[in-house]
Amino acid sequence: MGNNTYIDAAIERFRRDPGDADSVAELIRRLRCAGMVDDAFRLCRSVMKLHSGAYEFLIEFAEVLCRRSDAAGARRVFERLTGMSPNRFEAWNGLGALELSEGNLEAADIALKRALELAPDNADALRNAGNCSAVRGDRTLAATYFERALSRYGKEAAERKGDAGILAAMAEVHLLMNRYDKALECGKRAASAAPGDPASWSALRKAAVRLRDGEGYYRAVVAMINDIRDDDLAMSVRDLRGMGFEREAEELLGYTVKINKKSALADALPFAESRAPELTEGALTYKIINKNST
Repeated sequence: MGNNTYIDAAIERFRRDPGDADSVAELIRRLRCAGMVDDAFRLCRSVMKLHSGAYEFLIEFAEVLCRRSDAAGARRVFERLTGMSPNRFEAWNGLGALELSEGNLEAADIALKRALELAPDNADALRNAGNCSAVRGDRTLAATYFERALSRYGKEAAERKGDAGILAAMAEVHLLMNRYDKALECGKRAASAAPGDPASWSALRKAAVRLRDGEGYYRAVVAMINDIRDDDLAMSVRDLRGMGFEREAEELLGYTVKINKKSALADALPFAESRAPELTEGALTYKIINKNST
């Protein structure tokens, strides 16, 4: 991970008052968004008894379960929340997104319509409803939802300048609408604002791969290479190779050797053979060290 100042601040707020449900929920959210899902899950487990009745905490717990691919567990929490506070939209939106990801389109549609009844201008609910409509085959309705979501995200972005989450969400909507140039622009801004956020990086790489913009992708990675998660850096190497940008992929691996990005170095080994000797040496060194430490 790179700069975790925003996580450190959330940790400090939590330490000052572990009994504050808002503080613990914020810390869980920041850990989850930074890709530290296991840490977020352990935190959830450690404070479960203290916050088991807090809506904000349970919403974050359900999202962590989703990220851990525990659909059944997440569904139980979301359904508990819709019963606990039926007039709050967050759990309905989360449940709808979960059902959509599981292919339960009717259940997703019902939950998302309820979310929009309660919060008709919520950008995330509009995006999920648009995605659901698209999967159900109603492209006209999907486009309407997506345009409304982008309008709302745009207002939020103006209010909260440089918010990586909003920029990544906008990029995802543009991707759903096949607007790859705009998706790439938003993705680059999101990744620049939060290079360690998997969602931000995902938006950038999806758009770059769709456009086959290997050069732009490579430049973006190099510009923030010290802050990118190791897994995302390794994925970037694979993306570049998949697009046929072998030289850029090899140069990127050269950078990983210099700054000791461990996961990317492990990924370098099969690619480095018969190429630059320092790549092979660096990758082999990592493999030997890693093997001896297990």
